[in-house]
Amino acid sequence: MATEFDIIIIGGGMVGLATAASLAESSLNILLIEKQPLDELLPFQRLMQKDADAALADVRVSAISPANRDWLKAINVWQGIPEGLKANYQRMNVWDGEGTGQIVFSAEEVAEPNLGVIVENNILQASSLRALESYGNIHCQFGDGVEQILVDQNGVDIHMEGGDVYRGSLLIGADGAHSTVRRLLAIGASEADYQQLAFVANVRCEMPHQQTAWQRFTPFGPVAFLPMPEANLCSVVWSIDSDKASSLQELSNEDFAKKLQQAFESRLGQVELVSDYFSFPLIKRHADHYLDERVALIGDAAHTIHPLAGQGVNIGFQDSQCLTRLVLKLNQQGRDFGLKANLRPFERERKTENLVMQNAMSGFKHLFANQSMPVTLLRNFAMSAMDKMPTVKQEIIKKAMGL
Repeated sequence: MATEFDIIIIGGGMVGLATAASLAESSLNILLIEKQPLDELLPFQRLMQKDADAALADVRVSAISPANRDWLKAINVWQGIPEGLKANYQRMNVWDGEGTGQIVFSAEEVAEPNLGVIVENNILQASSLRALESYGNIHCQFGDGVEQILVDQNGVDIHMEGGDVYRGSLLIGADGAHSTVRRLLAIGASEADYQQLAFVANVRCEMPHQQTAWQRFTPFGPVAFLPMPEANLCSVVWSIDSDKASSLQELSNEDFAKKLQQAFESRLGQVELVSDYFSFPLIKRHADHYLDERVALIGDAAHTIHPLAGQGVNIGFQDSQCLTRLVLKLNQQGRDFGLKANLRPFERERKTENLVMQNAMSGFKHLFANQSMPVTLLRNFAMSAMDKMPTVKQEIIKKAMGL
């Protein structure tokens, strides 16, 4: 016998948990499934701290746009994160490592207090789960994987590895780039290897970050220093061509820090690692379709993009907002929110937006990888010229902020 729910969400990452939170005040009965055990996933004790601890900080962070921050407030997630674990940034400084081109974006240019907020991924997850605890219609199961998904005209059955069976009217796949939902339902996806590895680490810099997100484009990929709550602490994302990255993977933390400082042109002085460093391959993916009968894909399960603009989780949150808004509307109208035909507006809106963002990030990656002299000169001229165009910069800033 299957235990019945209205909606089943597979994936307990930032997007999956926020999706559950956005449905929590409805009359719908929700089940969230995450294969990773809870005690290995979330640092709840850190939500009790008033200040960040560099030794405990997650090396995976996200730059949350103001629009998504406001949404997370509306679904009672943002309030659970202590102010000492949030890092507002007010400027973004981007420059071409092979020339003189530079552009600076500032929140002041659009009369906003900041451009966004840097938050550790697992802190955001933990706050989301805490927000769900007070709702009787949200049920979470951790530590058990999905073995089989069977869809019929009226619903979808989820068979778990541990033997349990759950049935819902709609399945939401929010289970990441290597989505089990996508695989079990044979939903195809296009893939293109960026032929780069991303290295992530937390570092202490000699000079303060000045509430600024810094990014240098090198011939082999961008290196970004993102401000964390402590004035001299930054989270680093260094994307570098695979053939160059292999020489970095076996370095000691000290030697890696030296290479990183060199790649960043010592913009913030000496660099010291306060965490180990990790790497992962960068691959562009896009699901052939976001909808199957009684199934919807969101977040990295539907698309992955290059991290150079920090938009990955932001567009995942936008997927969630679009889908849950439609589901709630259909439910209020008494219409079947699991029918593929009824969910088409979600796919049309989000697939178009995500493809534009995905292709833009790929274009930037290839533009800065081209080191021919004409392209370098044109690129540097364009950056410097745009820096002197307030109206153009304002539109770019507003788009990135979701305003």
